[in-house]
Amino acid sequence: MSMADTSFQARLDRISSGQGYVAEGLLGTGELNKIRTRQQNGKGPVPVATLGIQEKKKFPVKKVVVALILGVISFFGGTLATFHATQGVATDFDNFRLLVEALGPLGMSAILAFFLLYVSGLRSFMLVCVIIAGFFATHFAEPHMARAAPSVWTQMYSVEYADALKFKAFAQTTQWGLAPPPELAVTE
Repeated sequence: MSMADTSFQARLDRISSGQGYVAEGLLGTGELNKIRTRQQNGKGPVPVATLGIQEKKKFPVKKVVVALILGVISFFGGTLATFHATQGVATDFDNFRLLVEALGPLGMSAILAFFLLYVSGLRSFMLVCVIIAGFFATHFAEPHMARAAPSVWTQMYSVEYADALKFKAFAQTTQWGLAPPPELAVTE
């Protein structure tokens, strides 16, 4: 047998016995034993399957729903905080009134959205986009929700604010070319 055949046979014997081979000088003394000990204890790196059926990543439906709800919460939290900070009775937080007035409802909602992003851990690009989409969907749907449930908006904000949103809903429906609301329908 030639030298190549013997080294090849020795390698096959090592592979079949389950022992790895590390060339001398690649690892320091004792490092190979540490690596093998960690692998035996289950703390070593887990090999990735390269053959067979690969498990497909599933679409995170629950995370998307939570992100959408966080967008809605951030919108209502920001608008409620702004409304009550600027329209409410004087409190100990009047030092922040100028900041709240400068930021406005969308600024306060954005600050709340960033806080909820930080707390919730939903920081992937897709989930941030879903939070923003929920935020803006609520922004456009709020007048129509206020028109559908004026008593809720009267309790959350005020009668004047609920009426203003109702008229904004009427303006949006006519601007979008949709049928006028039943309250404005002309009967002959």
